[in-house]
Amino acid sequence: MKDCRSVKITTLVDNDAWMIGLASSWGLSLYVEIDYGEERHRILMDTSGSSDVLFTNIRKLGVNLSDVEAVFISHWHMDHCGSLSHVLPLLRPQTPVYVPSLNPSGIRTVREAEGTPIVCSNSLSLMDGVMSTGEMIGGVSEHSLVINLRDKGLVVLAGCSHPGIVNIVKRAQQVSGVSKVYAVIGGFHISSKREGAHVAEFLQKSDVKLVSPCHCTGASARDAIADIIKSRCVKNGSGKVWTIG
Repeated sequence: MKDCRSVKITTLVDNDAWMIGLASSWGLSLYVEIDYGEERHRILMDTSGSSDVLFTNIRKLGVNLSDVEAVFISHWHMDHCGSLSHVLPLLRPQTPVYVPSLNPSGIRTVREAEGTPIVCSNSLSLMDGVMSTGEMIGGVSEHSLVINLRDKGLVVLAGCSHPGIVNIVKRAQQVSGVSKVYAVIGGFHISSKREGAHVAEFLQKSDVKLVSPCHCTGASARDAIADIIKSRCVKNGSGKVWTIG
């Protein structure tokens, strides 16, 4: 798998607000900027379920949707794709929309807004150093975004982790051919201390430097992760920005 120089990840929507003045709602949306040195590409990962919250935060954060070159929908739950029909008309015609599985109403939404649906049944490269894990099943069909950073390793962005965040990280390593994982960010879909401890032990053993469990990660699970990996566990929220690389 090729690599990129750095990545900037801005949380547009999360359950909580990181920055004063930004809105929050149940859901997730990330604005991902991939830097190659001479050029930069931008991906919108998930759209959250509230277009009002999404557009309020986009405006306050100064994000220009016309710069978005691809949309990545982790799965078809409304808190991740509910604003898609509002977003697509603001993007360039034929913008690729990467989805994990066929969903008749979702695909119809993409096509009616002149987007181009791309089903990631298997792992697929979006651009140099960026790929989908491919569809994974865990009660819900879902895929995750994988970015390979030069000299750092993988950044794994998960929507809701229905297939399990440990399984997602392992799949990311497998399909990328890169064993080193630098960061894991997104909803972990766990709630108990026991589940949190299990995930934290795996991430600690894998020497992951940055972990940000958010959205559908319960407080008890999040606390258990922080207890084990300490300062490597970082809170997320609307307006949170990471620049890695």
